[in-house]
Amino acid sequence: MRKFLLILSILIIYFVINGVNTVDRILDYNFTSEKQSETNQDKESYTWTDDVLPRTPTNQTTQPDEDDIINKYETSYEELKQETITEVEQIKENVLSELEEDPNPLKLGAMAIKYEQKATELENDIDQKFEELFEAFEQELDRYGYSKASVVKLERKYKSTKTDLKNELVKEASAWMEGRKF
Repeated sequence: MRKFLLILSILIIYFVINGVNTVDRILDYNFTSEKQSETNQDKESYTWTDDVLPRTPTNQTTQPDEDDIINKYETSYEELKQETITEVEQIKENVLSELEEDPNPLKLGAMAIKYEQKATELENDIDQKFEELFEAFEQELDRYGYSKASVVKLERKYKSTKTDLKNELVKEASAWMEGRKF
């Protein structure tokens, strides 16, 4: 009988201790969750101005103006366009300097293949950069409920500029070839 009472008392102590620990964890979790929720609400609706001054509610959900978003991405577009033109000019200079170093007509084919590959890689890289710009532009307009027509307009401008640049490079290459008369 003593063994039974000893085992029973050990079991009761075990359940009481575990029960208290479980209750403590539940209460601690609820207290922490409530405190986090209050903290998040405070951060969202109040701005600390000073330790002494009272907190005042603020409206932090101001929506940017559509024109500001459009201007931001048009500026980014122009910067990326200028970067692209600089890279194309650099490749063009490399080709011309290499041609002037060794104007051998037999090496012209190998050099054309080499720079065609570089141009294709550059074009793919540039297309990807512009596509990322257009996606970010579209997402930001969509986030604030604005029309995506500006994105379409900028994409058309990009395609037109790209075509014009390619045509210009072909004309320059043709003029150079005619002037060289191999």
